[in-house]
Amino acid sequence: MLRQLVGSLPVPQDEDIIVGLQNAEDAVVYRLDEDRALVASLDVITPVVDDPATYGKIAASNSLSDIFAMGGKGLMSLSFLSVSKSVPPDVAVEIVRGGAEAAMDNGSPLLGGHSVEGEDVLFGLLALGLVHPDELFTNHSLEVGDQLILTKPLGTGTLTTAVKRDLLGQEALREAVAGMVQTNGAAVDPLRGHGVRAVTDVTGFSLLGHAAEMAKASQVRVLFEQDLVAEYPGARESLASGTVTRANGRNQAYVEHLGPLVGEPEALLLDPQTSGGLLAAVKPDQVDSLLADLREQGYTEVARVGEVVEGSGITVQ
Repeated sequence: MLRQLVGSLPVPQDEDIIVGLQNAEDAVVYRLDEDRALVASLDVITPVVDDPATYGKIAASNSLSDIFAMGGKGLMSLSFLSVSKSVPPDVAVEIVRGGAEAAMDNGSPLLGGHSVEGEDVLFGLLALGLVHPDELFTNHSLEVGDQLILTKPLGTGTLTTAVKRDLLGQEALREAVAGMVQTNGAAVDPLRGHGVRAVTDVTGFSLLGHAAEMAKASQVRVLFEQDLVAEYPGARESLASGTVTRANGRNQAYVEHLGPLVGEPEALLLDPQTSGGLLAAVKPDQVDSLLADLREQGYTEVARVGEVVEGSGITVQ
């Protein structure tokens, strides 16, 4: 359905649109002048935790990640909230307050927004940022020989689902919640400082889904070493026990639609993420120093997870 929607839209003719609907990029980019471009993205999510303020922070971090994935710095944000009549007003207030705090902490103060009454609870941000047009991160810039790093572990989809099904307690989410609240903003400068140009954030389409978008846009093949991919505690066990989200199958189909899939991917690599990490490509001689710099910025589980090779599609081994 998403592809049908995008394909039905009129194509604007404006030379200042640097990034539009092409290549499944994380955000759109519009040139303001020679030194500045506006980065914009809109994203909302349903609750993934019980605490309303924490949910607001995670939703805001998830929205802001699209700006950081393009190499931008936060400018401002607007919120969108949908709640039903059954949601107490103080809960709605806490959701927005949590989101506003996260936005403020990341240089994107919440300046307004819109709320509606609906059947489902939804919250997120229209996030706006700035980037120099020559310093833009894109998902179509992979080159053969690049090494791939991932800034956060995987597993938020299966863990939050297990908690919702009462298969795990809230304590099982402690590290995953800390990871979802953490934004990717602090990773932007280290990535740029090490010459990184190809970046995407890992969210609902899973690690493999977003990597497949990069591979297709860059006309290369991405190879993952599955044992190098970090997990939030208990994620692989949760998946092995059968707590696999409905999105896993859709994500595998999406990967195969974009290009050939070689190997048997473990479920973790197809798990949909909320406020996931950045997948970035770096030259081989910069891997160790970049990992060290990112760990200093608080990305303690950052790791090299694969490389870019000739061909098309995805290989897992």
